[in-house]
Amino acid sequence: MNCVQARDRFAELLDQRLEGPVSGDIRTHLASCPACQREFASLRDTLDRLDALPAAKPGPRLRANFYAMLEDEKRSAAAAAPVAARRRPTPGANVWRWILSPLAAGGLLALGFVAGHYSPQRTAPVTIPATSSPDQATQQELADLRKKVDSMTQLVGYSLLQQQPAGERLKGVLAAQNLTQDDDQLITKLISTLALDSSTNVRLTALEALYQHADKEVVRAGVLASLTREQNPLVQVSMIDFLVAAKDREAAPTLQEMARSDKFDRSVRDAAKRALVQI
Repeated sequence: MNCVQARDRFAELLDQRLEGPVSGDIRTHLASCPACQREFASLRDTLDRLDALPAAKPGPRLRANFYAMLEDEKRSAAAAAPVAARRRPTPGANVWRWILSPLAAGGLLALGFVAGHYSPQRTAPVTIPATSSPDQATQQELADLRKKVDSMTQLVGYSLLQQQPAGERLKGVLAAQNLTQDDDQLITKLISTLALDSSTNVRLTALEALYQHADKEVVRAGVLASLTREQNPLVQVSMIDFLVAAKDREAAPTLQEMARSDKFDRSVRDAAKRALVQI
């Protein structure tokens, strides 16, 4: 086994995820290679320091934001109800009223929306009368409501994901890091992980996975927004390095504020000052 092959498996060796023969080959190589010994020791020291850092908890506004979004959705449903009442009841209208119902959020999160579903008791063919298309105002109300339901789905889904052990969440981020294609849903999950995950190690890995998407404006904006929420100096410095690598000039005002503010760690202020020169 050569140095490149051994170093590619160092992380697995530290996590004790290697089979006996492979683990033995790497340890044999380490015993005779000083360069790999230094590399392995450095990686182990870095991971130990990361594990020793206090876990950052999601902001206290996470639950409040969810319930505020739920109340907003209910108000939108109530506002759209008079529009639906003016229309002749049809199977299609029943479907729209089901979407607009305040109970629809729970139904969408648990079961999903099944389009065109009819009641089991309806066995005889039914002639559906022609109806006019919804007016522009109704279409806009429905589009806004769908966006809110989608946002609620993402928030609740991420809350459920947070219940998994940090090791499982880290595996998910590492798997995403190996994907090269652009996937908006994947990018959204990585940004959410960076902003909200309680594990420093998971957040740093999510940031590393976002490097290959640094050309996207939504990614740079997501990292910048997460930087203003982050409390861990190590993650803050890593985010600043990301913005420098991405040449994100939009970050300049935030970096200027961080460089001047005493509420940030000295290492963070120094990193912000260097970044202002490099961007």
